[in-house]
Amino acid sequence: MLKMLLTIISVVVLTYAPAAWGAIEFIYPSQNSAVTSSGHLIFKLNQIEVTSLRITHNGLAGDPVDVGSPDYRKLFQDMFIAQSLWDQGVNKLEVDLFNGGQKIESSAFSVFYAPEDGSQKVPPEYSAITLHRPEKERYCQSCHVMNPTPAQMNSSVEKNNPCYVCHKKMLTVKYVHGPAGTYSCGYCHASKGTPKHAVPKRGAALCFECHSDMPVQIKKKKFVHGPVEAGMCDACHDPHGSQNEAQLLKPVNELCLSCHGNIRTQKHVVRTTTGEGHPLSGKNDPAKKGSGRQMSCISCHAPHGGDVRYFFTNNAEDRMSLCQMCHNK
Repeated sequence: MLKMLLTIISVVVLTYAPAAWGAIEFIYPSQNSAVTSSGHLIFKLNQIEVTSLRITHNGLAGDPVDVGSPDYRKLFQDMFIAQSLWDQGVNKLEVDLFNGGQKIESSAFSVFYAPEDGSQKVPPEYSAITLHRPEKERYCQSCHVMNPTPAQMNSSVEKNNPCYVCHKKMLTVKYVHGPAGTYSCGYCHASKGTPKHAVPKRGAALCFECHSDMPVQIKKKKFVHGPVEAGMCDACHDPHGSQNEAQLLKPVNELCLSCHGNIRTQKHVVRTTTGEGHPLSGKNDPAKKGSGRQMSCISCHAPHGGDVRYFFTNNAEDRMSLCQMCHNK
């Protein structure tokens, strides 16, 4: 369900626009756009007589929102800004505008939410969108710094870093990447470029500028995991942070099985006396005894690579040697 929470932030002061623009101008996201995260829903009301609105998301109608009171108009003028929580896949929204109790107009649009973990494929009728374009930023620039200097983008003081105001939600996770946690946005994002504020390099080409020990370690390994060999760090790690250790996009087993899906449907490694395959979870991690960490794929397999086939964590030359890490009788 789309969770609409009015965000008490400064918004650009705009004058009443001609009716030819339509009752609603969707600023972000726009019609048939694809997004990779739940950020803001922003649109402009071009009818000054609107007193309330109601948003219906995938058939579920929300409560009416008062947008006509003096307090609301003082804060937001003719803008509506809300925090969104999209459903994966297609999100169909209908916005009904009211004057008093009478509906005066409705507008609808569709957005596709495809998380960065790659679990959703974006249909061809949807295209990626960014708010940082001149035609979008003009709505924000009266109150927000839309062309920050490198020093501002790297300021660790919240009020001095213009990125923090809108993007702080991505830091409300358990494991935050170091540069993101100190608001050092300019370490990875360029103040110039196309699209605006994009990272100038992708994957390992950017990550290894700080994680300079990784290419040395990888070069020493005889066998390297495919995504690592291809420099696809963001295939497994979120560059800002996540709820999972090492900023993984998903919990370990869920992440591994998103590629190695055949493991779900077969007896893994051996058939035990119960007729089941070797457990993938539910036990203490034998590779990290005493840590309290639960068994997972990385209990037996090193995620970046190793000196033996299958990346066994103890570099065991055969499976029986690996088994003896736990079964040493």
